[in-house]
Formats: sequence, structure tokens, C-alpha cells
Amino acid sequence: MNSRLLIGAAVLLLSACSQAAPPSSNVASLQSSGVVTSTTVSTDAEQPRLRMDMTEEEKQRLYDAHTACLAEKDPDATGTGPGVAGRGQYSDEAWKLCAKKWPLPPWEMDSSNPTFKDNWHKNVQCLNSRGMKVIETEPGSWTYDGEQTLPEEQRRKIEKDCEQEVFGGGRK
Repeated sequence: MNSRLLIGAAVLLLSACSQAAPPSSNVASLQSSGVVTSTTVSTDAEQPRLRMDMTEEEKQRLYDAHTACLAEKDPDATGTGPGVAGRGQYSDEAWKLCAKKWPLPPWEMDSSNPTFKDNWHKNVQCLNSRGMKVIETEPGSWTYDGEQTLPEEQRRKIEKDCEQEVFGGGRK
């Protein structure tokens, strides 16, 4: 089978299975109580959106759909556009054509969300209350305040726990 045809089929399959709706649409979502509220099916024209309750595998499927689009639009990966070090770079044109495939952040963590700024501040407070030493640099960003005494694995768990506590829902 022609490799372009195979890549095209993979893109269609991944696109059909991995689209998520923007915040204005109803989508299956877990409330902090764990109750699923509602569902709808999104169209291919909508940009996918990550959810707080997604598994790493579910997130990866969305990113893979974007990568498959790039591979379809620039099969030789000869461009000079953005790319991961050590991998073929895709053309700027491919990036433009595939922009709608790049997953948006979860609505709860999107800077377009009117409650995001306040919730991010609460998130930083939560991190500090659990022993991390961080300073909020701007909504959506923080930096360490001095040397960290907690092991990296514990810091990652604290980050995840605080995100779930402040932004709601999700799997642990």
C-alpha cells in the first residue's frame, strides 16, 4: 500500500476518534463528584481540547492526530518549521494546515477562561501549602523559590493533586 495513502487513512481514523469539543459544547466530563454530566459528538472542524480527566494515552492520541496531519501535509519532513530536536521538521505550511489539530488545554486551565487567573493563584497557594517552594510569575506559570527539599516524584504528585483540587475533577 502506498505510504501516503496509509498515512492519510491513519489521519482520518485518528481524527475521527480523537476530536474533543470546545467549552461551549456539551462533552462528557467528570465533576469533582465523579458524575458524568452530558455528552455530544464534535465535528472534524472543531479544534480538539484536552480534558482534566484524560489519561495520558487519551492525550497522546490527540497529539498523534496532529503529528499524523503534519506527516500527511509534509511527508518528507523537509521543512524548516518548528520541530522536536532529532526529528524531521515539518514545513511552516504543514504547521498552518494542521493548526486546528493541535489540542487546546483543558478549559479549566485555558487563559481564555475567566476564572483561570484566580484559580491559578489558588493552585500556587496549594503547592506552597504542601511544602513546595514556588512563586507565581504570571497566571499559568510559576518558578521555584530556592532549593527544593522534596523529591521530584513527590513534587509531581503535589502538582497533580493541587490541579485536581483547584481546577476540579480528573483521575489521579
